[in-house]
This record gives sequence, C-alpha cells and structure tokens, in this order.
Amino acid sequence: MRVLGVNGWPGASHDGAACLVVDGEVIALAEEERFTRNKHAYGEAPLNAAAHCLAEGGFTLDDIDVVAHGWDLPKLFGDRGLDWFADDAAALEHLLPKALFPRSRDPRLTFVNHHIAHAASAYHLSGRDRGAILVLDGQGEDVSTTLAVGIDGEMKTLRSHTPGWSLGYFYAAVCEYAGLGADAAGKMMGLASYGTPQDLTFGGALDFTDEDFTVGVVPPDLRSTGSTDEETATIRHWLRHLEKALPDAPNRSVRRFDPRVGRYTKVTDRDPFEYRDIAATAQAALERAVMALVRGLLRESGETTLLVAGGVGFNATLNGKLMRMPEVQDLFVQPLAGDQGVSLGAAVWCAAQEGDRVRPMEGSVAWGPQWDADAIRRVLEASGTAYTEPADIAAATADVLAAGGVAGWFQGRAEGGPRALGHRSMVALPNPEGTRDRVNVRIKDREAWRPFAPSMQEEAAEALIGTTTPLPYMIVTTPVTEAGAAVMPAVVHSDRTTRPQTVSAEVDPLYHRLIGEVGGHTGTPVVLNTSFNGRDEPVVCSPRDALATFHRLPMDALAIGPFLVRRPDGAVGEARA
Repeated sequence: MRVLGVNGWPGASHDGAACLVVDGEVIALAEEERFTRNKHAYGEAPLNAAAHCLAEGGFTLDDIDVVAHGWDLPKLFGDRGLDWFADDAAALEHLLPKALFPRSRDPRLTFVNHHIAHAASAYHLSGRDRGAILVLDGQGEDVSTTLAVGIDGEMKTLRSHTPGWSLGYFYAAVCEYAGLGADAAGKMMGLASYGTPQDLTFGGALDFTDEDFTVGVVPPDLRSTGSTDEETATIRHWLRHLEKALPDAPNRSVRRFDPRVGRYTKVTDRDPFEYRDIAATAQAALERAVMALVRGLLRESGETTLLVAGGVGFNATLNGKLMRMPEVQDLFVQPLAGDQGVSLGAAVWCAAQEGDRVRPMEGSVAWGPQWDADAIRRVLEASGTAYTEPADIAAATADVLAAGGVAGWFQGRAEGGPRALGHRSMVALPNPEGTRDRVNVRIKDREAWRPFAPSMQEEAAEALIGTTTPLPYMIVTTPVTEAGAAVMPAVVHSDRTTRPQTVSAEVDPLYHRLIGEVGGHTGTPVVLNTSFNGRDEPVVCSPRDALATFHRLPMDALAIGPFLVRRPDGAVGEARA
C-alpha cells in the first residue's frame, strides 16, 4: 500500500510536512519549512514536501492509494461551527491542487485523529510489540494529553486531559512571560538548567498527585469561539495568573527596526536570563506532572515500556528523567515528536490499518532530499565558490576541527525534525569550553547560555556518559562522567548533563568516520554538533542553502558532499578574530 502522510493546511497550521510510506516502509519525509525557508511553515500546505516525497518514490498522485492527514480537520471545523468542504474531492484540491499535482484520479483522503497520529508515530515505529503510550502537546482536536496502550498492533486510549489543562500551553505561557516567545520551549529548557526551582504550584495554579495533576487557573472545559484551538485563551489565563503569583513582572517585548540586520526584531525589557529561576520552576513543574502521569499510566496499563510523542516530547531534560524512573524499563521517544511527526504517524497508522507490517525506525531520520556529487559541483561552480576535492572528506574536515575551526557538514539525505544528526550539522571540537560562546554568540548570533550537544561514536558512550544504551536521536539528556566532563566541556550543561547522539558505523558510516578522525587528533571520538542554520532560520536543506549560510556566517569551512570549501584566505580560525 502507498500512503502519502501529510501535516499542514493552507492558512491554519504549523510544521507542515509530508511522508511517503510504501508497504509499511518509510521512503521519504520532508518538512515544508526546509523548502520555503519560513521557520515552522506557519499556515503553509506541504506542497514542496509532498512533491519531494512523490519524486523520491518515483510516483505521481495517481500512484498513491491514500493521502492521510494528521488532523481530523472535518471534526475540528465541524465542532467549532466553521465551514468545511462539501466533499473530500474539494478538500484534496484545496490541499494538493491539480495545477501542482496533476492526476487522473483522486486517492482516498483520510483524516486521522491528531493524537492517534502522534501515538502511531511512537508505537508503530518503535519496534516494540507492546507498551504504554503518552502523547503530550499543545492540543489536538479536543485533548492535550492522551494516555494509551499499544498491544499486538492495536492501540487503545485510556484517558486524556482537555486543551485548557495543556502542559504544552502552560510551558508556552511561561516562555512568553520570560520574554522568550510562546514558541521557544527549547530555549527555556536550556535556560532552566541555570536556575533554581521555586514554588512548583505557581501560587496554587498547579496541584500534583502521585499519578496525575490538576490546573486551577484554566477551566477544564475551556472552548474558544471562531478559532481552531484554545492556545491564545489558555495562555491568556496563565499570563494573568503569573502576573499575580510571581515576584518578577513579565518581560514584555516590542518589535523595533534594527539597522544592523535591516529588519524589525524583537526587543525585550530585560535579559531573559534574569528569568532563569522561573524557567527552572516551570521545567521542574512539568517534570513532576509528567512523571505522575507516567506512574499512573504504567500502573493502569501494566506495562514497563514507555513510548512518547507530541511536542512536549522534544523536552530532552524531561525525557532523561523519564528514562531514569525505576518504573520505566524501556523508553522510546519519537524524534519527530512535534507536528511534523503526525505526517509520519498518519501514514503508518493507515498502513497498519490496511494490514501492512510497519518497518521500525533504525537509528536515523535522514529521509529528506539529497544531491549527488555532480549536482553539488554544479552549484559550487555556478556560484563561483572555490573548492577542493580531498581524497578523504572526513579526514580533511577533522583537520579543520583539530586546528580549532568550525565547519558546516552537509552530507547525504537531510534529517527530519529540529535537531541535526550529522547530515545538516555544524561541527567543532567540544573542548575548550569557550567554543560554546564562539558558536553561540559569534557564529549563530544567539543567547550565550544556549546549550549544545555531543555526537560521539557509540563505542565511546560508556566512557563519556556512562551508558551503552544507543541514543541516536539527541532526544534525552544523560549525566556526564568525570572523564566526559573533562574532554567535552563545551557540551556539558550547568547541571552536569548533556543531550548526546551516539553514532553507529552501521547506520551512519561517514559521520561515524568523521568523529573517529577527530578522535585520532584529540584522543576522544566526540564532536560538538549543532544544527546548520542561522538565527531564527530553518536548518539548511539544499546545497544553495548551505553555501548561502556558510558565506553569511563566520564559519571556517564547509564540507559539502566530497568537496571542501574554506574561507577565501584559507586561514582556519580566521573567522574567530
């Protein structure tokens, strides 16, 4: 069976994406933001992403059996009194117009419940026959938290929380209060490690039991009118309460024209770093609430395996705490935990419903676009960029890093999700500690306290992070050993943890070899890894994106396919001056 999974809707969505699943195997996945260069692709249909997936499979829409959308949009619109289409043909035309996707017939259009799609992305791709499933996000159609269980290919929902009690919206409200912006959960997770938790109830707004939590400042039955979600209303309730409950006033922001960058930018009254204790309190409250949910879910389901999806699943610090809970013997967090992942979940759910055996994930989410050496060479030559073709790109790049340089690493198929995993990465040595400041402030133009992650050969993991458990997706934090802290200080958080990626020679041989070549210089096969993008930009996708970003940011080199590009004067480290 051929299923094109999608997320995104014209004018009313975020994180648009498409995924092609054929006979239960993921063939391609891409996010719309990578093509349009609009971060999160707000309000964009996944036109480019769907076209890529079809091209990767050698198909047109005529060859597709089902288009599976990761939201039950007819229900969502109908429940809120909003207009919907007269039939599926009209809805499909609105989503994937024939002018862009010529076809002689329409495939079946299926709208999958949002949390079912999230749950399917975790359960069907985990490789586990059974497990407890926890979905946490802003909200789906009418829930924000879903507790479920999967056994022998079937999923059953046990209970849920409504949108007003969304842990995702709670966290977003605190992000907004701190001046980071409501969509900056990743920033606040990093900031939290520098603070000290205070009152986890936030002045009585939250209450915790051993197996659940309650919210006292948002009506559980809150329903917005004229809107497809309760995000604005829920955050408004929280902000009103936080102003009364917290000693610090909200960190308000305005947009001002910045001549330095030539456009309007957000400016806050205070440095968000001053809100680190509030961030730490929100993080600790989130952890307490979710760990209570997990205890209840595992007791009720009788399972010891935990499968996690939904946007809150990107919180690596929380996931590290879950992994170390005594009740959790096995943890799988879907690395495409956000709404880009429901394109994947909707597709595999439909495939499983039709009897296909879904092939589990095997340590990689590199299902996106790729360019061969000839195509990359043409781009380099058309741009007038000087380059060399070393005999061994891994060894040549390792030489740049060993000399103190920072390099872009553009290889193979693009990853899905927000975290670069060695295909669209910036890499550097994780020592000295000052490398963190250089990459954060000078190269990526972002807050100095933002953390980085290490990519390490899986053979070195026990010595650096004290575990041999494969952690290929950079989705959980782990404590660092004394030896690890000594050799990779630039990627160790202030709480002595890190968010590792263990790299397998079988799954990613070229990246594994790069890290090994670095180890030949330093004695330890580990690199600092961050996404290849500038401030407030999506991760690069194409060779043109990579070149434009390299030329704009003060990096030292770019390893793009088999080619190496250096700064015009060839001086490694010149960009540091």
